[in-house]
Amino acid sequence: MIYGKLWCVVRPSLGVPLIIGAVAVGSFAVHVALLTHTDWVPRFLNGGPPAKVSQALPAEKAAVASTEQASSSRM
Repeated sequence: MIYGKLWCVVRPSLGVPLIIGAVAVGSFAVHVALLTHTDWVPRFLNGGPPAKVSQALPAEKAAVASTEQASSSRM
């Protein structure tokens, strides 16, 4: 343990609950910040509708893209 001598100054019966409490408060703060500063997290947690997915390329553009990819792989 990198800070092993810490327990010579702070009793583990005080330090361990303090560390666990600090982690819990920090985690709670992060979750509150995510809920209040984003719009997608509350919708995700409440089972909102899924986000719209961008549509695929039209058939013409897909054909052009596949021929360009094939010609570039031959080089």
